[in-house]
Amino acid sequence: MSDTDVNPADLQRQLDDIRGAMGLTERYPGRARLWLLAGILVGTVAIAVQVTFFFHESISATAYVVIWGGFVIVAVLTLWLMAARLPKTDAPETAPSWRALFGSLGVFLVAVSSVPGEVAGQVGGLDRALLYFGIVLAVLGLALLLSGVVLSAYRVRRRDRLVFYVGGAWTLVFASMLPYVDVLRYLGLGIFGALFALYAVLAYVYLTR
Repeated sequence: MSDTDVNPADLQRQLDDIRGAMGLTERYPGRARLWLLAGILVGTVAIAVQVTFFFHESISATAYVVIWGGFVIVAVLTLWLMAARLPKTDAPETAPSWRALFGSLGVFLVAVSSVPGEVAGQVGGLDRALLYFGIVLAVLGLALLLSGVVLSAYRVRRRDRLVFYVGGAWTLVFASMLPYVDVLRYLGLGIFGALFALYAVLAYVYLTR
């Protein structure tokens, strides 16, 4: 092979290295805007659900299941939209399935929620809501952390994956504090909605600057 011959495998590796150094927005245009969508959806629904806390004495267990389920659906669909809409043709062989990841998280959420179900029926509406919404927020934080890990398989640079890691970490911390801080017991979900919306805006600015 002459000096001018090009090894296709070597060339592909070089191209992969170059693309691996690119950010999320350069490699997948429009992805950063999904953070704004997530902030609007999750933030708005969380604040709306917070309003129901002021009626916790009159809301039945069935109503809480419906409210909780609505928040879960919005949160899961938003994360799915953020994470799973990467080009399938660009997925490396080592990349795990987004469907398997979020499917597993959904099954985990249902399983975990059913464990304290009997106990939850014996406590007041506010404590029951805190229990279930704390679980939802914890799973949401876990999903963000796992999304950052999966994006590493897509060779997205660490700087851009940090928004998923940081978002997941503070969401988990926030969820763990719900039962212990008085203001969070009554206004925690609304505060989370406002903070998540703000964080989404900051993430968008960070990814696009």
